[in-house]
Amino acid sequence: MLENTLANTIAAGRASDHKAQALIAGKADIVDVVTAVAETEVAIESMVSIRDKVIQAYQEIMQMPI
Repeated sequence: MLENTLANTIAAGRASDHKAQALIAGKADIVDVVTAVAETEVAIESMVSIRDKVIQAYQEIMQMPI
């Protein structure tokens, strides 16, 4: 699950980079670029949320008495 989320986040970032470069070259529409950047933002927010849950679970485990 984590590996897939990370791969999707990286792919979304690369796609938005390519669309931004295409916009600069005059080969893409601004709407496509904004959409790609928004998708990347959602992917990053998902990744951060998963990271926070993992850290929270780790902290709970570390606080358990042995």
